[in-house]
Order: sequence, then C-alpha cells, then structure tokens
Amino acid sequence: MDFQRFETIIGNIMFFWVVCCAAVWLINRKKKKAVTGKVRKWILYISIIMLASYFLTNIVRNTISFTSLEKAISFYGKTNQQGHPLIGEETAFVPESDEGIIYVNIYEKRKDKWKLPQDFLLGGNGNAAGNSAMDKNTADYRAGITWDGNTDSCYIFLWDSTENGWKKRNVKDSENSNFIYFESKLGKGLNVSIYYSYLKEVPSDYKLYIDDYEIEVDWRELLENR
Repeated sequence: MDFQRFETIIGNIMFFWVVCCAAVWLINRKKKKAVTGKVRKWILYISIIMLASYFLTNIVRNTISFTSLEKAISFYGKTNQQGHPLIGEETAFVPESDEGIIYVNIYEKRKDKWKLPQDFLLGGNGNAAGNSAMDKNTADYRAGITWDGNTDSCYIFLWDSTENGWKKRNVKDSENSNFIYFESKLGKGLNVSIYYSYLKEVPSDYKLYIDDYEIEVDWRELLENR
C-alpha cells in the first residue's frame, strides 16, 4: 500500500470539494437565490464522506505501528525515490524526492515499534520540528538541524541548490561526521541535493563546509533552539 499517495489524493479531493462548495455559495449569492434543499443534502452527504476519509487517514497515521523501519517506510510510500535512512535513538531521518522537491520524513520509534511520519521541512515534519537557516552570503545553501526525539542528539543537514547540486561534493564538519548524499532530479543538469548526518552531542563550536566553503549560519541559535 502507498499510504502517502492515498493521503495526498484524499487531501486533493477535499480541497477540490471545498472550492466547489464555495463556488456554489457564491453563484447563488450573486443570483440572490437560496441553495435548494436537495443540493444542500448532497453537499452535506459528500462533506460527511470527505471528513470521514480525512479522519480515517489520521487515525491510521496515529495508531498503526510496525515492527521495523523498513516496513513503515514501505507502507508509507513506494512511489517516491527514497534516500538512505539515518537511524537515531528515538527516530529515523529519511529524505525523499517527489517531482524535483526534497522532502524529509521523521519516523518515530515508540516501544520498539515504528510510527508513520508527519510532514517536514524542505518540504515536511510536525513530529520533530526542524530549525534551518539560509547561508548568510548566498541563497544557494540552507543548513539546519532536527532533533532526535527527546534526546540531546540531532540530525544535521545541508541543502545544496547551486549549479553544482547535480553532483556529489565534499561535505565535512568540525566533528568529523559522515555525511550521506541524496539528490532530487529536476531535469538535465538541474538537480538539488541534501547532505545529512547525525550528531550524538551538541558541539560548543560547530562548523560545516562544502568543498572549501564554510557555511555561515548562526549555529548557536540553531542548536540551542528547541
């Protein structure tokens, strides 16, 4: 099952239905006519179905759990390209690519069971809020962190949207972390990429580099703001 795709379809249908209801209301108001009882009934019935579908997806998202991260990822979405999972103590950081946009899913581990993710930054997470900032000298780099649940550890990421974003570059930091590379293909020579790693402890003086360039953001603010 591709739960993510199903959830997206439900969301799109609900948005379309809200637009249709608003259009019916505006048309009747302009014509100074009241919506007929039959039309009102159909609007009510379909609205109930839409709301029931929405609540069903939320119940599934918040109640279902899996014995392994692989099963949770497989159930959540099989359509989009997935990056290599980075597993922490209480969560897992899994980037994905959808039509040229990089999303990040944070899967939470509870009592040795894995839960479906919420949405996150570069597109998606409500589960573990991410702090990010644009490089002070250019809009081509965005760096940030997201916490590993309630621990003092965090995932750190760097988003590269330069003309060199289509190829893997040398990313390193002051903690000698091992960075994983994941790219999202927009077209020939038009890719963006993300590098991500894991910090077990928050360093007092953190630095991040891509090739020989030092990323300039307020790391103290990012790493202390929870």
